[in-house]
Amino acid sequence: MSGQAMDYKEEVLRELGNLSKERINEVINFIGYLRSKDVKRRENDKIDVLATSDNALLSIVGIGESGEPHNLAKSHDKYAYGDL
Repeated sequence: MSGQAMDYKEEVLRELGNLSKERINEVINFIGYLRSKDVKRRENDKIDVLATSDNALLSIVGIGESGEPHNLAKSHDKYAYGDL
């Protein structure tokens, strides 16, 4: 464990020593909240990665993007039916 991490732990322990039992319980609950936030963030990051890499449809999103003069959205009729 690095020296800086040990310093933080020692500081936290010193501060905990000055708190009432009720406040210590609040600190413990807050630590649980922080951990659950980290778990949710990791799960969301995992979902984002899986969503694009494991889904064939999502893997081709954007493949048809083009600029002028091949803009299919603006020139749909021209490409579908020829010059009108």
